[in-house]
Amino acid sequence: MKNLKLILSSATAVLGLLVAIAPYSFAKVCAMPKMHCHAVTAPTELVLGILILLISVIQIVTGLKNKA
Repeated sequence: MKNLKLILSSATAVLGLLVAIAPYSFAKVCAMPKMHCHAVTAPTELVLGILILLISVIQIVTGLKNKA
């Protein structure tokens, strides 16, 4: 069961990274700086993606500590 938690946390970390880089790479937002999608959505996705990534890394670290 602990291996499954580590695998799922790792997958979540990768998905968090993809959420963070999506509006700047493969799912670009509009180029107009004053538009809502550029001014609000892209930074929000970046922050939330990094937050998901950090929480997943914390879960991985605590899972590895509990496993040892």
